[in-house]
Amino acid sequence: MEESLAKVLSFIVLIVLGQAMRRFGILKPEAFSAISGLVQYVTLPAVILYNLNGISIAGELLIIAFLGLATNIVLFLWAMFLGSREKTQSMKDFVRMNVGGYSVGPFAVPYMQAFYPTTGVLTVCMFDVGSCFMSAGGTYAILSGSRSRKSLLGTLKEIGGKLLRSGPLDAFLIVILLSIFSLKIPESVMTCVKVAATANTFLCMIMIGEAIELFMSLSQFLKILKILMLRWGACLLMSVGCFFLLPFDEETRKALAMVCLSPIPAISVAYTAKLGCDIALGANINSLSVAASVVFMSVALVIFGAL
Repeated sequence: MEESLAKVLSFIVLIVLGQAMRRFGILKPEAFSAISGLVQYVTLPAVILYNLNGISIAGELLIIAFLGLATNIVLFLWAMFLGSREKTQSMKDFVRMNVGGYSVGPFAVPYMQAFYPTTGVLTVCMFDVGSCFMSAGGTYAILSGSRSRKSLLGTLKEIGGKLLRSGPLDAFLIVILLSIFSLKIPESVMTCVKVAATANTFLCMIMIGEAIELFMSLSQFLKILKILMLRWGACLLMSVGCFFLLPFDEETRKALAMVCLSPIPAISVAYTAKLGCDIALGANINSLSVAASVVFMSVALVIFGAL
C-alpha cells in the first residue's frame, strides 16, 4: 500500500511541478503542443510496445482485451448522451472527450504491481489493448470526423485516416501483428524503447500541470464535478459488474474491477486541445479525476482485502 501511495504522490508532485514551471515562465505557452506531441507519438507508443512485446493474444486474454474495448464503448455512448444535452458544439465535444477512457499504463499498472503483480498486471495490460482503440485516438477520430460535412464514405475515410495517424493505435496494431506471427521485437531495440517508455508518466503529468488553470469560477467547478459524478456512476457500476458477474478467477476479476476505477487518460487533455475545446478545463477535470481515482481504488483495495 505504501509503495502504491508513493507512486500516486509522485504523480501529484509532477503535476505541481508542471504548474510551477508554467507560473515562473520556464514552460512557455507553446510547450503544451510540444509535450503532447511527444506523448502521442513517442512515449505512449513506447509504453505499449514495451509492456506487450512478445505477448500471445488468445483465449482468456482475448476476451479481456474485448472487455477493454466494450467498457470504453459503453462510456462513449454514455458520453454521447450527456453531450447531447449541452448547448454549444465545443462543450458537447468536451463532455464526449472527457467522460470516457481509462489511464491504465501510468495509473492502474502501478496499483497492480504493488498488490497483484502477476495475473493482475497482465490483466490490465490486456484490458488496455482493447481500451486504447478508443481512449488513445478512437474517440478523438470519431468526434473530429463527425464535424465533417462530407458524405458518409468521406467521413468514414477521414475517421480511418485519423485512426491510422494515432501513435498509440499504430503501436497496438504492431503488437497484434507480432502476436499473430509469434514474433518479438529484438532486445536491442527494446532497450531504446524502454528509455522512451520510462519518460511517459513524467511527460503526461507535466503536461497536465502545465495546462491546469488553478482559478476557476464556481460554475466551472460545478460543471467539472457534475461531469465526474456522471462518469464515476457508470464506472462504479462496471467495476461491480466485473467483480461479481465475470467467470474469471478472483485475482483477474479484482484487477478488472480496479481498472474500471482508473482516471481519465492524460492524453485526453491533448485531444481536447486538438478539438479546439477548453484546455484548462480539460486539465482541471483530468487532475480531479486522478484525485477521485486515488480514493476509489484505495477503498476498493480495502474492500477486496476483506472479501
